[in-house]
Amino acid sequence: MNGKVGIVVVTYNRLALLKEVIASLRAQTYLERDIVVVNNGSTDDTSQWLADQSDLIVISQDNCGGAGGFYSGMKYVAENGYDFCWIMDDDVICNDDALEKLYESYHLKDNIGFVCSMVKGTNGGPMNTPQVDQRKSENGYAYFYDMIGNNMIRVLSSTFVSVFLSTKIIKEFGLPYKEYFIWGDDAEYTMRISRKYVSYMVCDSEVLHKRAIQSNLSFYSETNDARLRNYFYKFRNEGYNLFKYQNMSSLSKFVYYLKQFSMIFRLILKGDMKRAGILYKATVALMSFHPLLEFPIDNSASEK
Repeated sequence: MNGKVGIVVVTYNRLALLKEVIASLRAQTYLERDIVVVNNGSTDDTSQWLADQSDLIVISQDNCGGAGGFYSGMKYVAENGYDFCWIMDDDVICNDDALEKLYESYHLKDNIGFVCSMVKGTNGGPMNTPQVDQRKSENGYAYFYDMIGNNMIRVLSSTFVSVFLSTKIIKEFGLPYKEYFIWGDDAEYTMRISRKYVSYMVCDSEVLHKRAIQSNLSFYSETNDARLRNYFYKFRNEGYNLFKYQNMSSLSKFVYYLKQFSMIFRLILKGDMKRAGILYKATVALMSFHPLLEFPIDNSASEK
């Protein structure tokens, strides 16, 4: 018997896209699964539509950002008897066999941490490419292709566009940092896992990411004020990730802060006070940022 999969979709005010996502999930060839939608305080017609869907499990909460949404969804899956968890945003359209390919690949080798899908944009090009694992093997060469015969590439981190893992892994490593709100929570979480267990991108599992911006995001060219404000979280969270996983010394951290304040100063000289203010607030916030690592409740102990 196959393991039961809890599929976590986090949504906020994108009902048209959410309907496409849910349709692609209902069409999955892997049948042992439930769809869990975390409604992050949507103010459009999302709540009404979800209320009419009898086959969905819905978690409604205030807008806690993507990080808070994945925290709640993964917590629910880990605490309610599921064996595996599949994570995605509300703009990810999955091939019918995407979950089946992830499930099969996850079981090709013992002690895999997570697997993720190959993500394509609307023009067919690559999007959300994971960080390839370039760590050295015993002979000094990188060994990222050890499962290439199974169309799997070893990776260190991935976005939460399409990530599959066991609930045992969630219970071992805890939940995403909900304090991140948005940006960098997925990279931190997957890096947390891959430091101990090898993880892979499954090239046979394909998903389409219908993100509004199909190219790389840029702090300097962004014109949407709402998205620009979110760069506060990018700089703060990515700084925390850097400190945590690069084992930076006090001197290295001091140099990092010097570079950040130098960038702020250059923005001020250019008259770009808006971007300078965002970067300044993020840099100062990083100095006292200490997100709390939380774990799902282990119900197995109480059931014995």
